[in-house]
Amino acid sequence: MLKLFTILAAAAVATASPITKREPGGLLLCTGANSTGTCQYNVYPLDSCINITTPFTGSTNTFAPDGEAFACYPYAMPCGSICTSPEGCTLGAIDFNYEHKYNLSAVSWAAVASFRCFTKNTITVVEEVRKRSQ
Repeated sequence: MLKLFTILAAAAVATASPITKREPGGLLLCTGANSTGTCQYNVYPLDSCINITTPFTGSTNTFAPDGEAFACYPYAMPCGSICTSPEGCTLGAIDFNYEHKYNLSAVSWAAVASFRCFTKNTITVVEEVRKRSQ
């Protein structure tokens, strides 16, 4: 019996899928809250402004980065636009630990038009604001 258990355990280890580390820049977008509606997952380049396309423009309720090493700023305007809103044009940095990443409508902020992701340990908020204004 012990020999059979050893063989089965060895077979399970041999067939187990390898655990892969998620890449920085992985982001899940969905039109509905809690990963519902139309969804799209991509790994986006860091430090680049990305315009959101249809059907997500203005109706992104799930905005979920999938790792602790980076965060993303969602913006209410397309890349290169000037912010004219008195309330500001970003919700702020959203990372893996953000409470409402699966339901932006909980904070009345589903009007995402673009975003920029960045590595947390290499960029500051001041640098991000400077890049956005260029």
